[in-house]
Amino acid sequence: MRRLFFTMSLTVVCCLCIAACARTPRDRMEGRIPAAETLYVAAFTQPLGTSELIAGAIPEKQGRVPADMLPALDRNLRNVLAGEGKRSYRWLSPLAKALGAGRFHTSEQPQALSHWVEYGRKCGARFLLIPQVLDWREREGSEAGVTRAAHVRVEFFLLDVQNGVLTGRSVHEEEQVGLVDDLLSVGSFIRRHGTWVTADALAGDGMRKAVRELGL
Repeated sequence: MRRLFFTMSLTVVCCLCIAACARTPRDRMEGRIPAAETLYVAAFTQPLGTSELIAGAIPEKQGRVPADMLPALDRNLRNVLAGEGKRSYRWLSPLAKALGAGRFHTSEQPQALSHWVEYGRKCGARFLLIPQVLDWREREGSEAGVTRAAHVRVEFFLLDVQNGVLTGRSVHEEEQVGLVDDLLSVGSFIRRHGTWVTADALAGDGMRKAVRELGL
């Protein structure tokens, strides 16, 4: 009886520790931006060279996002933040591109952070959310079946403009797979009603993930 009580107590303690660990990152992230602070949101861009990156690397055989899809992603992000966000936002016009062509030197290292800081200061931002598409491959087929599934990599950077530092980064990379290929994907496949989704649907999941992870 004593052994059973000890086992049950240990189980409860472990569960509480796991729950606390799960909450801690979220709580810490939500404290990055004061609740009353307006978050400025840049338009989606796609870095095409290493020097244009804020961090990370360009995917091998990078898939290019269609130019007309970038405004659609901006609208989708606006809808996600309006529905799930927790603060006021200021949307920067896609016409005011942050980083013009020719501003970077050829380099093997990311160089874009200082340019985004400059851009944020010119816009009067205290905090700036920078959404980017790193890789984009549209599905080939239909909802019922595909010859190639959609695959995206989207990244979201939270920039403290005043201090010139990144305070958060959320990365979402996903290629949809069927139940036969990966039983671990059964939850997401059922959530999508057993259909093959488009790349912008996968990107939408990345947006919602960023809201959670960065406390937007």
